[in-house]
Amino acid sequence: MLTQIEWWGGVIFVLGALTYRMVMGALERPVDGFPWYRLMMHVFFLAPAALLAGYFYPLTQPALQYGYLALLAISLLVVAVMLVQEMTGDSGEGEEGGGSKEPLKEGQTAEADDYEEPGWLMSVVGAIVLYSPVLTACGLACFKAWPMVQPLL
Repeated sequence: MLTQIEWWGGVIFVLGALTYRMVMGALERPVDGFPWYRLMMHVFFLAPAALLAGYFYPLTQPALQYGYLALLAISLLVVAVMLVQEMTGDSGEGEEGGGSKEPLKEGQTAEADDYEEPGWLMSVVGAIVLYSPVLTACGLACFKAWPMVQPLL
């Protein structure tokens, strides 16, 4: 029988995998250059997944503890960078549609003008909901890492 944390950990893994698949499927591959944003998204999802997997195992060796702390630091840094990019709108994918607007010809409708950008509060709520598996995994990892960090202080 699974304990509650193991059951919820499985749910977090499934939700994280679905979110990862959805986000990575929506990203366009750049034609030229190195796909930095895609690489950041891979680290953004896979580092917390490794942290969550490590959460369920006792880390008795100092090398494992330091590795877990290093992975946690990397994960928190990437999460902070990605959430800042999400809030500022700098997605790294470039501008779609160009910056100049052409006047409408007769018979055309302005569908793009009907779309309103969400406010900053809705952007924050959307990012939290979309990235909740990652944030939960990082929170659990911080909870597990705190006793490891206390002797270092």
